[in-house]
Amino acid sequence: MEKITKLEYRLNDPQNAYPALYHYNNLDQTEIFCRRLCDYFIKDKKVYTKTSSALERNMFVIYVEEDKEETAFYSATSYSHVTLELRHYSAEKESTLLLKYDFHSHDEALAFLGNDYILLGEIEYQKISTEIDEDRSTYVIYLNIN
Repeated sequence: MEKITKLEYRLNDPQNAYPALYHYNNLDQTEIFCRRLCDYFIKDKKVYTKTSSALERNMFVIYVEEDKEETAFYSATSYSHVTLELRHYSAEKESTLLLKYDFHSHDEALAFLGNDYILLGEIEYQKISTEIDEDRSTYVIYLNIN
């Protein structure tokens, strides 16, 4: 089986035949796996919630719904390379940045995204959710103290 390097985000809207929102060709397969692990997808200042993912003939598909209750971080830093932010989750205000990692590949991000718990120093945090913020070029993991 050849590597699948295509990814498409589709709106989870059966009445309109699941319209494609964004299409990517020639992605690194690890980046696709990272994106599939994310609960949220941010692009063009819109926040989408992942509802499911699928493997089709030669393409991965992520189905999303626009989340009108969530807002993107407009004041947070944008990056030009693969990064990961660990943030202490807050429902009332912008989640506090705990730590930022600068990576050379999506493989390094994948090592974090698949975990339910992360130990930072002596404090164990539980993952609340994950996102890829394409507007800022970063993955984000939201955490609470376990």
